Amino acid sequence: MTFYIRSVSLSAEKKGNILGSLRGVSLLIAAIGLLTPELGMAQAAPVCDGRLFLSQDSPTGLNLVSTATNPMAYTAVGAVSSITYNALGYSPVDGKLYAMRTDSGNLNHLLTLDQSTGAWTDVGAISALPTTSAFNSGAVGSDGIYYVKPSGNTQVIYAINTGAQTFTTINLSQAFTTSDLAWVGGASGGLYSVADNGQLFSINATDGTVTAQGSPDSTGGVLGAQFGGVNGLFGSANNGSGFYQINLSTGKKTMISGSPGSGTNDGGNCPNAPIKFPADLSITKTNGQSSYTPGTNVVYTVTVTNKGPFTATGAKVTDTLPGGISAATWSCTATAGASCMASGTGGIDDTITLPKDGTATYTLTMSVPTSFTGDLVNTATVAVDGNSASAINESPDPDPSNDSATDTDTQKVPTTPGNGTATSVPTLGEWALMLLSMAMAGFAGLRLRRLREM
Repeated sequence: MTFYIRSVSLSAEKKGNILGSLRGVSLLIAAIGLLTPELGMAQAAPVCDGRLFLSQDSPTGLNLVSTATNPMAYTAVGAVSSITYNALGYSPVDGKLYAMRTDSGNLNHLLTLDQSTGAWTDVGAISALPTTSAFNSGAVGSDGIYYVKPSGNTQVIYAINTGAQTFTTINLSQAFTTSDLAWVGGASGGLYSVADNGQLFSINATDGTVTAQGSPDSTGGVLGAQFGGVNGLFGSANNGSGFYQINLSTGKKTMISGSPGSGTNDGGNCPNAPIKFPADLSITKTNGQSSYTPGTNVVYTVTVTNKGPFTATGAKVTDTLPGGISAATWSCTATAGASCMASGTGGIDDTITLPKDGTATYTLTMSVPTSFTGDLVNTATVAVDGNSASAINESPDPDPSNDSATDTDTQKVPTTPGNGTATSVPTLGEWALMLLSMAMAGFAGLRLRRLREM
């Protein structure tokens, strides 16, 4: 089928009116798209999850770090680049990975990295950003501001607006040498760094105040890649000694996984999401009986185990007493590096640490009142993400079906005469029957003799 378009001759005035109308419609559509984005072009929301990225070596390659296994898996994302970069950061605002070039002549150049291929894009130089030293530390805050620190014992941080490609200078209250920065805790969190000497610092991103947290912990050496999420601060050691959790109050490091050695490296992740360390917990409960008697004690065994792959830190164990029962005591023993409270009164309410293959076993003794009636139902639960300050297992339990256990006992009914149950008659043994027969025979003979004498 052929269509013919007829040429129409218009006057200059009519052409101007039509073009003006088209411009007005275009501006209206653009305004609607800005004011109500859902009516404009749909755009995917930034992905903010628990993924960890590691950049390393020179030239630099990008790696994806998986916490699905322990030790964690480090997988290269695409090929190694042709340049060297550092100060990796992940923006929760636009979902982009940022870095700074560190090769000669490009020290103030901002990069974005493709999370699927590892390909880099040079966004351009940040005008007036100093180029006297390479930037080896970086992190993006919850609001999308990209913080970078020059290498060495420096006393300044630059806050880069990645959209406008401008920066603000933040002069620090003290100088320190570090290999990375991390933003911890989402919108209510802040900037942290474990210095190369093991000292943890919190950094006020507004006025530059640097505060030492606890004392230096040199465990694991330099943490060249540091990660912050809503569940804390973590770091991967350059010397391959492990992947550590850092206590934000004391600065103490606790190894939670193995890790490979790495150099010229940096870590990046979304600071507004938890970093996931799954722990498959399970709980069982039994008292070895199916019925109970009011007025007696009932003793339960509650066992909590962890199939891993990670240690459950700050897991919560709860066993609430049934209604009508108020008196109870409990004790706990732990194996394979686990820890739990030694004893307590009332229902179980405990926060525990349970390594892979570790066990916490509770003995709960409940005093059942004489007035208690009906079924005795008692439930124990374990939650992988307890409320302690050291809790790291923010992801759901891989198998939540075994995170609760219930024991049910029926009430025993006493057997007494008059309640419709026949009373048993005691039986006599063989010798007792013989003696009874002889006694009865003698009694009968005596009776007969007396009758004859009458």
